[in-house]
Amino acid sequence: EEMRVLYVALTRARDRLIMTYAVKKPEEDICQMAYRMDIGSRQLLSMDAVCPGDWVLMAALRRTEAGELFALGARPEKVSAGEIPWKIGVGTAPASPVSAVSDETEDLTVSAEVLEQIRLGIGYQYPNLAATEAPSKQTATQRKGRYKDVEAAEFVPQDRSVKRSWRNAKLHTGVKGTDVGTAVHAALQHIRYEDCKDADSVKAELMRLESRQLISHEQMEMIDSGKLARFFATPMGCKLRSCNNVLREFKFSILDEGKNFDSVLEGEQILLQGVVDCAMIEPVGITVLDFKTDYVTDETITARTAYYRPQVEAYADALERIYRLPVKESYLYYFHLERFVKL
Repeated sequence: EEMRVLYVALTRARDRLIMTYAVKKPEEDICQMAYRMDIGSRQLLSMDAVCPGDWVLMAALRRTEAGELFALGARPEKVSAGEIPWKIGVGTAPASPVSAVSDETEDLTVSAEVLEQIRLGIGYQYPNLAATEAPSKQTATQRKGRYKDVEAAEFVPQDRSVKRSWRNAKLHTGVKGTDVGTAVHAALQHIRYEDCKDADSVKAELMRLESRQLISHEQMEMIDSGKLARFFATPMGCKLRSCNNVLREFKFSILDEGKNFDSVLEGEQILLQGVVDCAMIEPVGITVLDFKTDYVTDETITARTAYYRPQVEAYADALERIYRLPVKESYLYYFHLERFVKL
């Protein structure tokens, strides 16, 4: 971090750059440094520096203009003049003045105007403090105040004691819900939609993905080909199979209004990033489709949908701005219930 700060300082000067190095015993430091510069490597010297000032001093000792430094201690064997000359000098800090204590009491009366200025100065608060504490880059899952990024954990059920219908207890004991979700999303990213006509064709596609190492054998066994086949048999699935312009795992980065994440960020901008599971791009508009493999029931689906709504709305807003087309519809598809929910 110190090296980065020093680099920025050295490369931002417009007319001249003034560097200072303060030390209590310059003679000892210069002697030791000059001696080590003759016998040690530059890398070791740089690593042993205790502060950025050491790096500056080593650079100065390599220059012929450092006569005042040489006079204090020693001179390395190899010195040279740079293309742009430096002005190198040694100064002595003045002794701290000792103020005499007067027996006479001075008039310390301060006007009300000065006191008010002092009060305002001491009590000043930066008006955009919230922007300094908020991350400049956020993900779509953080929208509407959800600052914890749950992108990687979105397939984990709220009730971990409930078994998933995607899991075959006999064959896949110990398989995590996140593993199942990852497998399903990987398959939906690479599978040929147009070839998913029934369970057998879906199974053949999964085997093709395994042969091409797009999914592992273990992942293939986690996926219920019947559930995928029934998804592609729905009206939305059929439309997906015939659409000519389908986005899959579409990654985006776009500037977004800070108020969409927190009201205190009104007027600020942040970098919004996300990954859209699936979207159909048509001349009349965009259809957004987000796949969910977490465990839901008829009783919990409303709450889960409300939880995911801001995330999908962020996807829709980003796609509208990127493609300059309206988003006609947005859907969540819950594989556990095999149900679409329109947002």
